[in-house]
Amino acid sequence: MKNLKLLAVCVSVFIIGTVLAGCASMTLVSLEPDTVSGPRQVRQGQDINPREITVWGIYKDGSRKVVSVGSGSITFNKHSPGLQTVKVRVGFFTSQEVSFQTEVMALRSLTIASPPKTVLFKVGDEPDPAWPGLEVRGEWDQMGSDRISIASCEISGYIKEQAGRQTIRVLYEGLTATFNIDVRGMTSLQIAQPPAKLDYIQGDSLDLTGLKVMGVWEGFPAEELNITGSDVTGFNANNSGIQHVTVTKNGRSANFDVEVMALSSIELDKPPTKTKYKVGEELDLTGILVYGNYTGSDPTKKRRILIPVDQITVAGYEANRIGAQQRVTVTVKGQNANFFVDVE
Repeated sequence: MKNLKLLAVCVSVFIIGTVLAGCASMTLVSLEPDTVSGPRQVRQGQDINPREITVWGIYKDGSRKVVSVGSGSITFNKHSPGLQTVKVRVGFFTSQEVSFQTEVMALRSLTIASPPKTVLFKVGDEPDPAWPGLEVRGEWDQMGSDRISIASCEISGYIKEQAGRQTIRVLYEGLTATFNIDVRGMTSLQIAQPPAKLDYIQGDSLDLTGLKVMGVWEGFPAEELNITGSDVTGFNANNSGIQHVTVTKNGRSANFDVEVMALSSIELDKPPTKTKYKVGEELDLTGILVYGNYTGSDPTKKRRILIPVDQITVAGYEANRIGAQQRVTVTVKGQNANFFVDVE
């Protein structure tokens, strides 16, 4: 048992010693500023690749190794041509800094090597911010040409609401290159399918269910558009007859016809439940059923609709006049029907 305890203690001491030795080999004590090296020239506007920088350090265990450098550890003014001091800050536990000299070479020209794949748009379209296919190249003093990341450029000049040829500007490090696009407005609007409901009675609301409207642009396939009530004019539920309803979208219009059928007569299908009153009682319309007959321009087009009680007006009832068979007149939009009551 004593031997086992001794063995366990020895193993623990060995593990702790190994860990401490490992930590010592990872603990940076100092940098060797005279040994730092990096690129002598850098293109204006471009970052320095950390792999191009070499920094030597002395570690706690006495070893000498290359220190890892990250892109966030490098500081210099990449936008200003000329000699620059590049500062490199490294170290995990203790941050230390070294520097070297480089020269930022001026950008001399900017060119569009390849335009975007998509240069034809519809009014209202939003282009992909990455402008797929667009290739921008720069020419630098003494450093030749190179491709420039689109994400590093400022792209302007696109007006989505404006049809016609547009010049798009690409700005990078104070230089500009351009390419052209074509924004096309809608040429026509087409009613591909009218609404399912085309016959109305007076007072109905317009129902656009089933309406299918297509927009047409030159150079593009027709596209179904979302139509709301705000896009529609010309419908008046109070006017009878055939009505031309206009759909307007993107400055273009198309029409479909509906018919609002007029009330030609009303029928008292059932009088109120209560027909006998005492002097002074108010008229009670509970149970009354009044139907309206609606006709269209085609005499065969007829509809018989139950009329809500709140759309009915009555006249002729005198609560204080005793007598049998008082005539009460029911009126709906100028059409009349009658029933009788007794006042005792």
